[in-house]
Amino acid sequence: MRFCWGAVLACCSAVVVNAAGPRLDHLTPQGGQRGTEVAVTLIGGRIGQEPQEILFYESGIEVRGIERIDDNQTKATLAITADCQPGIHAVRVRTATGLTNLRTFHVGTQPEIVETEPNNDFAKPQAIPLGAVVNGVVTNEDVDYFVVEAKEGERISVEVEGLRLGRTFFDPAIAIFDEKRFEVAAADDS
Repeated sequence: MRFCWGAVLACCSAVVVNAAGPRLDHLTPQGGQRGTEVAVTLIGGRIGQEPQEILFYESGIEVRGIERIDDNQTKATLAITADCQPGIHAVRVRTATGLTNLRTFHVGTQPEIVETEPNNDFAKPQAIPLGAVVNGVVTNEDVDYFVVEAKEGERISVEVEGLRLGRTFFDPAIAIFDEKRFEVAAADDS
């Protein structure tokens, strides 16, 4: 009988330890131009707990510095070489407690601008040059306004990456207005 009670007591007193590894949810900004240095914030679960290394699996992106912000955020300075292959690059973070899941970082050939808030008022849009990439964060029902200098009859091409970024469900719509707020062109679900 002593053996049975001892076994029951041992089973009841065992503590289950579930160590959760680090998780990378997203990066802000989500990309950069070749030949530039970019300050990036990496956000996720437990990635700020002793961040040790940021891993890219192709050459062309060098990590110049890593700085812990808090338990769930890390800041890094990335140097993108002039000959870095444009496109999507896999990235993850190694901490003292493990390795995160993969996320993506986009390298482009065009100048990249970070969205600045507030830009949600038609009267106070953020000015951007033609041919630039805008890196930003859109929250629920967020409306952002940007202004570009264009000539009458000039063709403007706009591409919005939503679901391709792989972070969350995102269904963007875009419209071009003149200075009197008359809609010149619009696209939704195309």
